[in-house]
Amino acid sequence: MVEVEPEETITVNETIVVKSGQTFDGEGKRYVANPDTLGDGGQAENQKSVFLIEDGATIKNVVLGHPAADGIHTYGDAVIQNVVWEDIGEDALTVKASGNVIIRGGMAQHGYDKMFQINAPSNVEIYNFTALDAGKMVRQVGGSTFHVSLKIEGSVIKEMNEAIFRTDSTTSSVIMTNTRYSDVGSKWYNVKNVTENNNVAY
Repeated sequence: MVEVEPEETITVNETIVVKSGQTFDGEGKRYVANPDTLGDGGQAENQKSVFLIEDGATIKNVVLGHPAADGIHTYGDAVIQNVVWEDIGEDALTVKASGNVIIRGGMAQHGYDKMFQINAPSNVEIYNFTALDAGKMVRQVGGSTFHVSLKIEGSVIKEMNEAIFRTDSTTSSVIMTNTRYSDVGSKWYNVKNVTENNNVAY
């Protein structure tokens, strides 16, 4: 369990849209979804996101508390910096449209199923991130054959019930370096293209 102490909690009644080219700085505040308008953070599909990140936008210094509904949705290139999911909810982050998604720092924990869901061909890079207690850290949408390029570096991954990355695509790939991991299920679920360097199982 990682504890954070946000300065205040903000209830989000309607998805916050971060426009293309803009940066949303949460300044360490906690954001929680109104379960009546966005979703209760359970496993019901089609919940709304707390934040929608347009192509070329950045979100940083945000804490997502419970309930987090469907977390963050990205539509194109996005930077996710120092974002903490205290409770993942349905999914922490979903890639909704193709782009380069960079996640730097931060943490996510307590997810029954996926942490990061990828629904479109994408390059996803994760640096210095802590992933705790979920079904899978990364899941490419079931039955899809498009290409996902995943990079994980300098991170800590612990207690994944099924895998770090699961895909049904024979072309998707993962590079993981300088990362510590423990109790991660099968590690790579049907991933055909894996490169690892200087990782430590503990």
